[in-house]
Amino acid sequence: MEVENIIHKYLLNEASSEDLDFLSNWILKEGNETLFENLVKNHLEVTMAMNKPNTDKIKKELFKRIQRDKNRRVVNTVLKYAAVLTLFLSLGYLYHQQGQIDHLEKNTLVPKVESVTITLDDGTIEELVPTENKKIRNANGTLIGSQDHSKLTYSKATKAEELVHNTLYVPHGKRFDVVLSDGTHIFLNSGTTLRYPIAFVEKEHRTVFLNGEAYFDVAKNAEHPFVVNVNGLIVKVLGTKFNVSNYVEDAGINTVLVEGSVELYKNDTQHGNDGSPLLLKPGFMARWDRASNEIGVENVDTRLYTAWIDGKLVFRNTSFRKIRHTLERKYSVTIKNRNSELDEQLFDATFDIETIDEVLESFSKSFAIDYYIKDNEVIIE
Repeated sequence: MEVENIIHKYLLNEASSEDLDFLSNWILKEGNETLFENLVKNHLEVTMAMNKPNTDKIKKELFKRIQRDKNRRVVNTVLKYAAVLTLFLSLGYLYHQQGQIDHLEKNTLVPKVESVTITLDDGTIEELVPTENKKIRNANGTLIGSQDHSKLTYSKATKAEELVHNTLYVPHGKRFDVVLSDGTHIFLNSGTTLRYPIAFVEKEHRTVFLNGEAYFDVAKNAEHPFVVNVNGLIVKVLGTKFNVSNYVEDAGINTVLVEGSVELYKNDTQHGNDGSPLLLKPGFMARWDRASNEIGVENVDTRLYTAWIDGKLVFRNTSFRKIRHTLERKYSVTIKNRNSELDEQLFDATFDIETIDEVLESFSKSFAIDYYIKDNEVIIE
């Protein structure tokens, strides 16, 4: 049957513009409701593994949208195709939501709340509330720095004969800044831990230890290079701006240079005893692959990798796996994906002030990705 073949072609994303034109007219004719209802029902039962849909509700919603578009006489042929596309893609969402709506009302997604903390040199752990100000003192009670909302600044007057470290932890859903005693400004992204000295010791490298992601604006000091130790990858600079991403769920460590220059070493805490360093130029990213232990370099748009500093999420040709991990960190939620093929698909997307619900809804409508919320977790089918 021709119409059955065309519907199946569309549901498989194989329909031509002529097919869409045919369907947009055919579906409005009286007597085609039952056939359409059964075809869509059967397809969705197979592809989405859901039972007992409210086909009356689907049908009413479908024809309500069709009637709405019929009344828009000025719509051209291209927009008519777009309307049909949106209509059909929405069916899966309606089909899924109908069986879940009562459950969703009882299971609103609530982001997990965890505090930013600082671990002092004596092991004491203090909470840093982003809306407050406080003074930071060492184990002896000496003032070493101060908190101004989401920014922690260490005193340049602090002197040290030996290294004394603090550790700043920024959980999912939060961001925080720290200005070290040398004036280096570090922006910490969600899910990040930074270990650093409260004051640097003369004649030694200025070394910090990073897990997670941070943007560094390093104070220049030619006599004392600044070193970021990232799980065996050493980033050495004199004064520059760069971004380092080192999340455990990622396949490697990325270093993106915005300005200045950096030297990179592999698995060498002695800064290059295993060979010549890799010199990175502005506008380039070095990617250390954990599995192969190799470093590759590519030219990139650095703005894509530093947009998070301004609270933005920018994805270009990015796998859905990486996108959902990023969303989990930014919004402090759990997203479980049961569609392994979806994880490998690539997407372009940009988000700014959207809530996690708005982001998920955007993916659902734009890419026909179906999800529901259960036990405060996002489940993607």
